Amino acid sequence: MKPFFTGLIIAVLLTGTAAYGDETAGTKAMKIKLTFDNQNVIVKMRNNSAVHQFLQMLPADFEFIDFAGKEKISEFPRPVFLADTPRGMIATKGKMFIYAPWGNFGFFYKDHGHSPDNSLIELGEIENGLEHLANKKGGFFARIEFLNTEKEV
Repeated sequence: MKPFFTGLIIAVLLTGTAAYGDETAGTKAMKIKLTFDNQNVIVKMRNNSAVHQFLQMLPADFEFIDFAGKEKISEFPRPVFLADTPRGMIATKGKMFIYAPWGNFGFFYKDHGHSPDNSLIELGEIENGLEHLANKKGGFFARIEFLNTEKEV
């Protein structure tokens, strides 16, 4: 009887940790690298269905344009299905997002809001290199690839 209760307690503790911990708990962090003009931008990705679809498209080259003086946006090479992806985020600098009404994606390099916007889906957050996006004027091409997190960045 004692082994049963010990196993039950361990199972409850593990389930509780997974339910309330970081959504990437127990998995390696998913990161991408955006490269342009010999500059790198490193992004830690969220763990949702839109991210998984995007990662399957990589590596790929993307054309970015500046939008509203606060974000760099681009198009996906093919549609991303958003039905089961959580919506709503605050448009703060450093966030990677999908704008659901248009089906495109981008990066905020300046704050663009103070309350959650349900038309935005968070894909990730820039860990390093935000200044490269903020300082880049006009349109540009960038290569995006999945970053092997076991190697040094």
